[in-house]
Amino acid sequence: MKIKEEIKDGVMVIRLSGKVISGPDLMDLKSVFQKAVSDATGNVLLDLGHVSWMDSSGLGVLVSGHTSLAREGGRMAILNATRKIHELFIITKLITIFETFTDESEALDSLKE
Repeated sequence: MKIKEEIKDGVMVIRLSGKVISGPDLMDLKSVFQKAVSDATGNVLLDLGHVSWMDSSGLGVLVSGHTSLAREGGRMAILNATRKIHELFIITKLITIFETFTDESEALDSLKE
């Protein structure tokens, strides 16, 4: 898994690619979420457009990141979830927790509100 971070309009955008599965890379993603919380960045846009697969450990890190941000008054939105990942969110009922978008500017506008 590869992780790219950038700040756009005051929102931390995290772009993931590859497989989001258990292993050392997942600890890196956890660290990125912790950084977003500690830096008081506030809101995170997680781009999953290039993620080929995600296991339960990956889902756990997303839920943990979402919870940590929410506790500090921040929000997380999902951008470009692939069909496989979107179906995974539906099956696990996480679709009711995550705000999902297919348009980056719309997602950024939503997180700036």
